Amino acid sequence: MSERPVVPLLALFAFCAFGFFVFPGHTYLQQDSQIYLPMMEHIADPSVLGNDLIATHPHLSFTLYDEIATGWKSITGSDMRSILVAQQLLTRLLGIVGIFLLARSAGLAYAGATLVAGVFSLGATILGPSVLTFEYEPTPRAFALPVVLFAAGLASREMWGVAGAAAMCALLYHPPTAAPVVGLLVLYQFLPQHTGRRAFLPWIAGAGALLLIGAKLQAGVRLEQNFWTSASPDVEQLQRMRTAYVYVGSWIGRLWSYYLLLLVTALAAWWRVRRDLTALTSWLLAAMPVLGVSSLAVSYVLLDVWKWGLIPQYQPARVVLFTTFAAIVAPAIASARAPRVLESIAWLLIPFAVIIRLLPLQSFELVAVALIVFLAIACAISLRGPLASLTPPAVIVAAMYLIPGWGGVKNYPALHNKELEELSAWARQSTPKESVFHFADAGKDLAPGMFRVRALRAVWVDWKGGGQVNFMEPLAREWWRRWNGGPVVAEFDVRKKDCGAPVFKNVKYCVEPRRR
Repeated sequence: MSERPVVPLLALFAFCAFGFFVFPGHTYLQQDSQIYLPMMEHIADPSVLGNDLIATHPHLSFTLYDEIATGWKSITGSDMRSILVAQQLLTRLLGIVGIFLLARSAGLAYAGATLVAGVFSLGATILGPSVLTFEYEPTPRAFALPVVLFAAGLASREMWGVAGAAAMCALLYHPPTAAPVVGLLVLYQFLPQHTGRRAFLPWIAGAGALLLIGAKLQAGVRLEQNFWTSASPDVEQLQRMRTAYVYVGSWIGRLWSYYLLLLVTALAAWWRVRRDLTALTSWLLAAMPVLGVSSLAVSYVLLDVWKWGLIPQYQPARVVLFTTFAAIVAPAIASARAPRVLESIAWLLIPFAVIIRLLPLQSFELVAVALIVFLAIACAISLRGPLASLTPPAVIVAAMYLIPGWGGVKNYPALHNKELEELSAWARQSTPKESVFHFADAGKDLAPGMFRVRALRAVWVDWKGGGQVNFMEPLAREWWRRWNGGPVVAEFDVRKKDCGAPVFKNVKYCVEPRRR
């Protein structure tokens, strides 16, 4: 009896839904959406956040992320959160489908391909450069990565025209994230066994043209690029303090063996299944881990040694994400193709160890080790038996509960609270749009950035905003002046302790007019 795609299709939807709401999960206004949202809100309505340092220094020139969101908002009247979360769910689903298609191109039956897609949908943290295979927040990177993986999956099934359209969308969302995979797909077109050049390459050229046009027409303040600039010594020192992950030399000493292990594992898995892969899938799974590790050396030379000022913005070291990607997907494919259960289990140990963050092996956590072994055994067995089409999805969904529950893996804290929402609502309703708030005792707390978006009121300075010191040197120096105790120009002080004469007060926060 021929296989029917209904069960795997439902499984892919389940991976997306449970992955979004359970594990690896999602957040809002707890990471970089704190940065992108005020920029877009100010572009959509210049009367708000006009006195905010972050909102008035956007770096949105070379992406259509903001045009898509603000355009959708103006057409539908929906709030920005709904617009971004809808895109986040859709792009996550496309990424999972892309991995399923890649696995199918390895000759796997629906059950095996579903398992590979499920293992990938559990997500992984990229140690060092601080990125994820599934970003929790609805940011440009969160949209671009799964869409470009969808493009790779389509290309692996010889659907080059649709793959080109998907690759173009990924580039329009976030060129630095999409470019490595798109580059490999373009390069493949010029190999002897190329296919689909006419259907694929025009879409990539179109993406480049649209990005250039969008950059020229960017609303508000544009990020002006000085391509050959060198990082100023004071700004470099500030970047090394605030965004050390950009500098490979600051972390590669403790992680080089980890990435070497991932590289060896990915290539070993590729070698094991290479004869079963299509030419394109073989090319991608062999080239991705090498490209990722090579990016570390490139970034180190260009930034740590040569001090090229463009590198903190582009952050090529984040391409090492694809080494981790290959070390998850290639062993999962090898596991699904393994003729014996023990071999299948062995191949799955590394992907689950990466997902559960046992590596680098600094200590053996018995619970984590037991969970890794248990999941590897369960996944391997799920591919065998009369219910092989049903059991892999069940095992993956169970893993989404077991990893945070039994394994204790917590991807992010719960930062939202009723008191901050009350403060934000009061500020939005009761203070002038041009007001500036100074969170006097927040320290590195993320609450000021959450307040900025919810209240649509300027914040004098906050720790999260300092992550933008990579983009503009004037912004970097001004942020440091404010953070380091420069004169405060604000209408209100927000404190976590009692104020002298508060105009607003709840359990956690009170606000008093600031004396000038």
